[in-house]
Amino acid sequence: MKKLPLVALALALLLTSCSPPEPGESSTALQTFPVRGVVQQRMGDDPAMMIIDHEEIPGFMPRMIMPFRALDPKEFETLEPGMVVTFDYHVEEHESWVTGVKITGEKGAITYEEDKPAGDKLISTGDAFPDYAFRDETGKEVHLANYRGLPVAITFVFSRCPVPEYCPRMMSHFAAVLEKLKTTPDAPAEFRLLTISFDHEFDTPEVMRAWGAAFGHREGLPWSLLSTPDKKVIDDISTRTGLRFGTVNGTIQHNLRTLVLNPDGTLRRLFMDENWTVDEMVAELVAAGKSQ
Repeated sequence: MKKLPLVALALALLLTSCSPPEPGESSTALQTFPVRGVVQQRMGDDPAMMIIDHEEIPGFMPRMIMPFRALDPKEFETLEPGMVVTFDYHVEEHESWVTGVKITGEKGAITYEEDKPAGDKLISTGDAFPDYAFRDETGKEVHLANYRGLPVAITFVFSRCPVPEYCPRMMSHFAAVLEKLKTTPDAPAEFRLLTISFDHEFDTPEVMRAWGAAFGHREGLPWSLLSTPDKKVIDDISTRTGLRFGTVNGTIQHNLRTLVLNPDGTLRRLFMDENWTVDEMVAELVAAGKSQ
């Protein structure tokens, strides 16, 4: 699947709020929601993907701009920017899709804004990643410098993200990375996974702890859930990594970034979207561990 610039939109993850699952709550049941929205643009050259500014989905998420995947790409064939459409949105634990697309004949506004070029401040492989202060899921202040000497993977999420392919996938993948490293030859003896929320206004340590429990996070794991009330920290990280999170034209838009740091704190790899695999991450952490 070709990604947009994110979102360069690498997969322009344009999401918004929704109540996080309760600890231990299962999300495996299929849910189907009627949706109405305005077509914004196609996502790259993938005929099954379309970015749509949709109205509130009661009980699931408010109005937002996000990519939708058609179960049958032919459903999106005749759509053009500005068309108002209705469809059924199906959500399971690990994926979501659209069926029953209908064009209403009305016209709507183009509200989607593409990412601006990151400029020369974007971090490159080998660059030192700055130290930032956060609070972990217990409320304790931690600094990224605390993890110097260890291979570190960092991903960015927000707990109110309801779409299974995006923030929930990042959480599930980190849980799977922990398990796979237990049986991986040459796995580093010590490492750290850091999940950082970019929703500085909502995601407190308490919220992150409750949300993380639904994905298997618990005390004692080499996996920390970090947050900060300081918007400047998130803004600075965004400038350096191309991370995006904010309200545009009344809707929340965001993308995803995942980093792997060498033990000396330098960037080893920057994943530009949500499509990295557990095997890829394990391989990067193993290699980072050997770089000391």
